Amino acid sequence: MNADDRVPRSPRPQSPARAGKRTKTLWVREPYLSQILSGRKTVEVRVGYDNIRRLQPGDRLKLNDEHIVTIRRVAHYADFDELAAHEDPTAIAPDIPPDELLDAIRQIYPPDKEALGVVALEVFSPPRTSGAGMERYEAILFDMGHTLVYFEPSEFVVVQQALRSVGVQRTPEEIQTAIQAVWGQYYHNAATVTFPATPEYDHQTQLVLTRGLLEHLGQVSDAEFVQAYTNVIDSLFSQPGAIRPFPEAIDVLITLQERGYRLGIVSNWSWNLRNRVTQAGLDGFFELVWASAYAGCNKPHPGIFQQALARMDLPAGRALYVGDSYRHDVVGARNAGVAVVLLDRDGKSGDVDCPVIQDLWELVGML
Repeated sequence: MNADDRVPRSPRPQSPARAGKRTKTLWVREPYLSQILSGRKTVEVRVGYDNIRRLQPGDRLKLNDEHIVTIRRVAHYADFDELAAHEDPTAIAPDIPPDELLDAIRQIYPPDKEALGVVALEVFSPPRTSGAGMERYEAILFDMGHTLVYFEPSEFVVVQQALRSVGVQRTPEEIQTAIQAVWGQYYHNAATVTFPATPEYDHQTQLVLTRGLLEHLGQVSDAEFVQAYTNVIDSLFSQPGAIRPFPEAIDVLITLQERGYRLGIVSNWSWNLRNRVTQAGLDGFFELVWASAYAGCNKPHPGIFQQALARMDLPAGRALYVGDSYRHDVVGARNAGVAVVLLDRDGKSGDVDCPVIQDLWELVGML
């Protein structure tokens, strides 16, 4: 199993559901567009066309073909009177007196449109930085695992399958506990430790981690057994579809390229990172793909970031890093003087001292 990013996470049952999330272009007139983008207007009202009725919480709206916002809540009403009885009028039209809201809406939508029903879309617009802000960035650098890609099935299930193939039966819970212990120890002093940046050393590291995992699971293994297990798990992770980009990842990367950003990957990963990027269908997007195995240090060590910046001839202040681990990605990027955004797909990060997004489209909105 690859030393991918950090202690691997629990299986992600939400990944198939995320594949159903959609992005819809919606045109909004002024001053309402500016009010949404500033956070003053949080509810957009539409009549019940089929494509509007299909929208769900978590879907994204691409306002005026440019600004990405996320739908937090969808409410359906029979008419505008029912809407007015349940929604905050200042959330719909901040600068219109509440007693004038219905007249203002009905000037836009005639009775035959109102008869289709009414949909209220509560939206979230990611905060935008002031001053130089996000506009100063020339390059966007990404973590790999659980940021751009996920595993299908999960890492724990893959390990379980590999163990079964060599005659070892363990539950996903037992495997998760063992992986957390072994990889947790491996990353214990990652902020300061360096090592030889060679494929030979990386190979030996993978064998040590594998042997540690098997021993933690109570399996005393000789070299032949370890190699047999390693061959199986490498084969399983190399299967088509085993490493998949998150549903929005490719569209976001295309959008960032079209906007002129230079793109890179900086990831705690073994020597096969470039092969895994190709396997996931992400090759061609990145100017640099840089693994900890190539750098001789793991995040949060600043060296891996500093080397990536040097290879891109990029000042630290012109790069923005995106990753899903506070310890490895946020702390690591800051150690190198790089601004960072935390990707928290599960909404469990709590109150942290950095910008937080729940999917990559929100990054586009921030930029």
